[in-house]
Amino acid sequence: MARRTLALLALALLGPARPRADEVTGRASLHLLYTGTRNLPGEEVLFDRTAKTFLLEDYLVPAGEQHYGSMLASVGLDGRHLGGDLRWSVTVDTGELRRQALPALAPVCLTQLLRPGPTGLDVSGSGSCRVGSPIFQLPETVNGSPQVTSNGRAFSEELEKTLLVREAYVAWSFGRAAFATVRAGRKRTVVADGYVYDDYATGLEAVADLGALGPPFELAAGVYDPSRDFPSSGSEVSPMVVVRASWIPTLFEHADLFAAYLRDRGGGMGEVLQGAVVERLVAALDPLAQSTPAYRTTARSLARALGLPFTSDAVLGWLGTSGSLTPWRGERILWTGALLGGRVNRVDLATASDAGVTLAEDLSLSGKLASLRLESDLGSRVVAGAWFLWISGGGFPSNPAGKPFQTLHGSYGAFLGVSPYLTATNLFFGGGLSETYATRQVTAEGVNGRGVLAPGLSLDVRAAEDLTVSAKGAYLRADVPGPFGGRTYGTEVDLDLTWSPADWITVGGELDALWPGDFFGGQSTVYKGVLALDLRTP
Repeated sequence: MARRTLALLALALLGPARPRADEVTGRASLHLLYTGTRNLPGEEVLFDRTAKTFLLEDYLVPAGEQHYGSMLASVGLDGRHLGGDLRWSVTVDTGELRRQALPALAPVCLTQLLRPGPTGLDVSGSGSCRVGSPIFQLPETVNGSPQVTSNGRAFSEELEKTLLVREAYVAWSFGRAAFATVRAGRKRTVVADGYVYDDYATGLEAVADLGALGPPFELAAGVYDPSRDFPSSGSEVSPMVVVRASWIPTLFEHADLFAAYLRDRGGGMGEVLQGAVVERLVAALDPLAQSTPAYRTTARSLARALGLPFTSDAVLGWLGTSGSLTPWRGERILWTGALLGGRVNRVDLATASDAGVTLAEDLSLSGKLASLRLESDLGSRVVAGAWFLWISGGGFPSNPAGKPFQTLHGSYGAFLGVSPYLTATNLFFGGGLSETYATRQVTAEGVNGRGVLAPGLSLDVRAAEDLTVSAKGAYLRADVPGPFGGRTYGTEVDLDLTWSPADWITVGGELDALWPGDFFGGQSTVYKGVLALDLRTP
């Protein structure tokens, strides 16, 4: 009797024996892009070694244009064994390769008191440096030699940090109807429909598809290192834990509850705070007259903020829901809602001394996200959509005038994502044909954490079996005012066209336009155009 009971239990957990069939398949793809942009608002602050000051006239101002070609090549292998119960996958790619001249880095020092200059800054080796002055490596107006970059950084650095490995994992399914799966390794991971995380991550996860046993539910849990880069030490790992429970009434419907936790030890909150500090110093510096004591003090503070590393220690947690349901035939409701809570234990700015400067300590975090989308089939070839997105914004507590590095306390209300990827529009967010492949970090949505309020419309038309035309538009507002006092990012309209004459080739075109509002320091229309060619193994 005992043996029979154990046998039945083993059958329920492991399921019946399956026929063994080994299969290994390969895949490859090549993505070619030609991109042109005009009047993209810049957030880069460059040092002019000739004038010995910073160039600020283009900060958050629509100006300039770029034209460049880029490519991404990817190859992968997938294996299935033991009747499909054991699976593995390996994918490597080049990242988005393009040839560009990155800003050179100028070694900048504080000048002697008798030779202050307009900012009290000069290039190291000029003979005017103060004895014992720290050296700030500042991006300058002089570009370096053109080089091949991958995901926005030198190809050699991308190779060193990632080995170009995007996915490398093994998965084992077991139990009755293979309802349980354990997966270990690196793979693309999505949390909260991409509002919290959508990128490659290394970790361990377990999924139980209870629907295979009867109840239409799925449970999942995982622990990850949410970074494309391989850590050089354990102290660089920022562990992230995610749990999810899903109700799956049909194959195309689901309603989820999720929770996620992140211990940031890799400087993510430092990056967020750095952007806010730089913006505040630029706004303070711009109206001042050069060579005045106030101008020199602010310029030196800006050099510290740009040229010294930020480190951080923080705890972030998310709780929310997402899903897609079809209440009526041809109608879909999609939603994502989430609350953020947490605490920044400290953010430090490194200095020449061991003590450093503590920029923030015991700073509480709170943020909110609400996304709702309605889709309707207008016949068999047309889908119309209406959507609304709210991502809360915030500003860091203000410092007293002249003390930009005094330790911040209080609260910060912007919704933060670890590595979000949003596709609501192509220019302001991302998406379209020119998806960015760059490594992303803890990010406050909107410009420097100002958040987003955006209603929008979309229309997708399948003009032919191999031709699709998509259009979308949105009115974009900041949740809190920007550095110029305005809250309107602008109105954006995007048009995408894709043609697939065969299953191994896709040709695409994209044209986007953003009419800026009073949030930015200029009103020139922002444009982006993309031509794309995708080749892949059939």
